[in-house]
Amino acid sequence: MSTEQTQSPGPSAAAPPGVRVLIVEDNPHIIEMYSYVLKKLAANEFKGTTGLEVHFAADGHAALAMLTDASFSLVMTDLYMPVMDGFQLIEKMRATPALAEIPVVAISAGGTDAREKAMKLGVNVFLKKPVRFAEVMDTVKQLLHLK
Repeated sequence: MSTEQTQSPGPSAAAPPGVRVLIVEDNPHIIEMYSYVLKKLAANEFKGTTGLEVHFAADGHAALAMLTDASFSLVMTDLYMPVMDGFQLIEKMRATPALAEIPVVAISAGGTDAREKAMKLGVNVFLKKPVRFAEVMDTVKQLLHLK
């Protein structure tokens, strides 16, 4: 796991100071793409007035440990991963009062069944892989109240 810091929202942005995003994904290429999107978002929307921290977890178990140790503004998770999958992570988050209100974006190549199950578990947004850069950017902006 690594942590990366970029700059964040301008005075007109509604995002709170110190925005923290947790990406839960086991594919390093996809992590790289999401990180790039968040860097662009920070540069374009935050204009250096708020910090945007991006953290990574390779599975739901590691993500849950990170979520219980620190507060996050948003979780972006794959659904199919080893150790603890995204479905179990979402279920545990929604059952834990301190984590229940964190917005969750599920991003998966799974079909209609995966989408329906994720939505029933309480994800805010489901994006189907392969996702477009703009789609991820718009979703994150919406959930962080930057639109």
